Amino acid sequence: MESPQKDTNMNTTSFKKSDFSFVEDFNQIIGLILTGNNSDAVGKSVAQLEEKFENAKQVLDSLPGLQYTKEEQETLLADELKVLERKKAQLQSYKQVN
Repeated sequence: MESPQKDTNMNTTSFKKSDFSFVEDFNQIIGLILTGNNSDAVGKSVAQLEEKFENAKQVLDSLPGLQYTKEEQETLLADELKVLERKKAQLQSYKQVN
């Protein structure tokens, strides 16, 4: 398995849970369709929903590690935890030397 690149410029994309909530948008579109009064409002709501889908897709695409399977991610995590423990032990030994 290929080791992930160590990037000091971490992607810090933040998002809200509501960025992935589409039920209200669907309900609004259905409500507009059922009233049948304003096709322009339906079109505008559909366009807004499509934009929300695109934004959600961009957030998901920017998340690190998605190229790895769950098992690969777990292996990488375990490896990095071992490195962390080793470095903690080294730090403790350096502290004891002084």
